Formats: sequence, structure tokens, C-alpha cells
Amino acid sequence: MKRTLLTILSLLISFYTQAMSELEFVERLQNTHPFFEQLDLSLQIKQVEKQGTVAGQDWVVGVDAKHKNEDTEHISSITSYNDLTTTTLDVSATKKLFDSGSDVTLKHTWKEKNKDINTTRNKFSLDYTYPLLLNKGGINDRLDTDLASIDIQTSLLDKQEQVENFILEKLKKFVDLAYAQERQLINEQRLRLADQELKLVKNKFAASVVDRVDVLLQEDAYQSAKQQRLQAQQDLLLLRHEIAIILDIDVNKAVAEFDLYKPYKLSGNNLKQYLLLNARVLKITDLNKNTLQRQLKSFKNESQAQLDLSLGLVSEGESVNHSDSLNNQSPTWNIGLGLSYPIGGTKSKSNVEKTQIKLTQLRAKKQEQFLNIHTQATLFKEKTKLLLQMLASNKVQINIAKSRTAEERDRYTNGNGEASFVISAQNNEQNAQLGYAQTAQKYQKSVLEYKATVDQLVQ
Repeated sequence: MKRTLLTILSLLISFYTQAMSELEFVERLQNTHPFFEQLDLSLQIKQVEKQGTVAGQDWVVGVDAKHKNEDTEHISSITSYNDLTTTTLDVSATKKLFDSGSDVTLKHTWKEKNKDINTTRNKFSLDYTYPLLLNKGGINDRLDTDLASIDIQTSLLDKQEQVENFILEKLKKFVDLAYAQERQLINEQRLRLADQELKLVKNKFAASVVDRVDVLLQEDAYQSAKQQRLQAQQDLLLLRHEIAIILDIDVNKAVAEFDLYKPYKLSGNNLKQYLLLNARVLKITDLNKNTLQRQLKSFKNESQAQLDLSLGLVSEGESVNHSDSLNNQSPTWNIGLGLSYPIGGTKSKSNVEKTQIKLTQLRAKKQEQFLNIHTQATLFKEKTKLLLQMLASNKVQINIAKSRTAEERDRYTNGNGEASFVISAQNNEQNAQLGYAQTAQKYQKSVLEYKATVDQLVQ
């Protein structure tokens, strides 16, 4: 008996000195498990991909150099020269402006002729093209960037959803650990009681107060209690090892500080309205809708005619030497419109029609998603309420079982009862306590599932 009491005392001391709370469990999980690092890296990839969508706005610098040597001595149509070398160097810089859809090109051309003709020409030009219909305002140029921005928002919500589902499953393990601890304590208590009863019966048998069959009944009850305690120990130890590996901690620290019987007050808000406004799954669907609507804008714009306004400014000078050709420049400007239109527009019409169908399909999907989460949340809420009532009933059962055990023990002590009745009452009391703990385990898991369904488990 003394040894059993010391075992229980050591367990209690271990629980209180090394136990971790639910919050500490979640924090440790988030800080150590590679699952969360993978999600963070996936989000980083999305952000890097968005940066790549604006690559079209980079300045594009070009250099084109040519050298030509002409011998026209035997070509009668060319009378101005017989021998000529021409060197040309073109340097240009072009940039796309996504905010307006326009193009800007800066260009410098240097051309030098020598031998029979000696002249140098320097030409500077600035060309600007602005779309008036197709790609007006850069709507098509910005498509990939806008979609990438929506994709990042979607990924953030999806990350939260995955984190919540992952933490939900691990917190269920945490609740299982709290239940396993409670179960072991109940079985330790039953074993201690069976040991006490066995010693008492043996003393009575030695005094010829009871029969041998009573001793055998108590020995059987003791062995049964011992087996149940060993099974509880095994289940607890395996669970502690599993959680220790998940959290990367010593197995001795895998102890839950958790009130298995703690009641929760669930929100009394209008569940339907709350889900419509806050459900993460519905928000993700809304972002998917934004993606399709943004694509639809570009598809509709692609059916427009290409009407571009072109503006150009040129400054050009020519002289026998380089410096004079730079100092003496003649300006020229131009303005124009360019129009082209694809007859039929089959591709753009197909894209528009397909996207509109997808939007209609997405509306139906959102309605289905809402029905599913509303159903799940309602069921978990009602289940939690019923389990709370069952906990109250279990508590009454425990009190009844304890009273019955006390009555049967008094009757047996007074010689009016049988040992089997006492053992049965004690087993019934143990079962009532285990039933209470099992109901509490189901209740806590149901609370977690409800919180996860309404997106309140992880904020």
C-alpha cells in the first residue's frame, strides 16, 4: 500500500512540476514542427512569383553596331562615290509602363561615312505609344500582377486553414494525453483500493471470519485492477512518446496540464450570419471569384480594337565632324494613330463566355460550402451541449456508485453481504469515473472541432 501511495504521489508531483498548458503545447508545436516552416516557404514562393510578374516593366537596353564597306567603281548608277565605308551604332532603351499600358523608347543613332564622302550624323529620338482601346490603362499588362496579389491573399487564408486543421488534430492528441493521465490515476486508485481490500480479507480469513472463496474473489479483483492499471500505463507511455517526438522534447516533459472537465460557454451569436461574414472557406471562394472577375475584365478588353496614339520627337544633326553634328540639331515631331481589329474575335468571346460560366459555378459552390460548414457547426454545437448534459449525469452516477460501494462494504463488514457485491460495487464506481473521463474527453474534442469549424481555434 505504501509503495502504491508513493507511486501516485510521484506521478502527481511530476504532473505539476513538468506539465504544459494547452497554450504552451500550441506554441511549442508552432516553433518546432516542420509543417509550419513548409507553409511559410510556400507563401514566400508566392511573393517571389509576384515580383516576377512586373519584369515586363524593366528597361530593355539594346545596342546594334554595323560596318559596311562599298566598292562601286563599276556600278554606273552610283555617281556620288566609288569607295565608301559606313559605320552605324544604334543605342536604345525601351520601357513598358503597366499603369498606363504605354511604351517609351529612347534611341540614339550615330552614323559615320568616310573615304569618298566624309560626314557624321547624330540622331536622338523619343517615341511614346499610348493605347486608347485594347490594353487601355494597362489592364492586360497588369493582369498577372493583379492575379498574383489575389493569389497571395488566398494563400494567406489557406495557410491559416491548414494551420488550424493541423493544430486541431494535434490538440486532440493533447486531450487524449490528459484523458490517459486521468485514466491512469483512476486505475491507480482502483488498484490501491483492491490491495487494501485483499489485505483486509486475508486478515479476516486468517481469523476464520470469512471463507476462502472471498480471498479468491479479492485476489481476482486485485489482478484485474493491476492489469487495467498496466494497460493504462502502456497507453499513456506510448502517447507521451508520440507527443514528445512531435514537440521535440524529453518524454518526461510530455505531461498535460489540462482541466478535462472544464466547461465552455459557446457563443450565442447568430451562427448563420456569423459564418457568412467570417468563415475562412467562404472568404477563399470570394477571392477565387475576384480572380475570375479580374480575368473577365481583360478578356472583354481583348475584344476591343487596337487603337494606339503615337507621339514622337526627333533631333538630328549632320556635319563633317562629330562635334558639329551634335551642336547643330534639327528638331522634328510627329503624332499619329494606328488602328487594327481582329475580325470575329473568336478567342476573346470564348474566354468571356467560359469565365462567366465559371463565375456562375463558383456561386453554386459557395452556397454548397456554406451549407456544409453551417451543418457541421450546428451539429458540433448541439453535440457539445448534449455532452455537457452527459457530464452532469456522469457526475450523479459517480455519487450513486460511491454510495452503493459504501453500503455494500458496510453490509459485508456487518456480515450481511457478500464479497462479490463489494467488488462489483467498486468496479461499478471505477467504471463510472472512467465513463465520466471518457465523456469529458469527447466533450473537449467536440469543443475543439466546433471552434475549428467557426475559425476560432487559431486567431
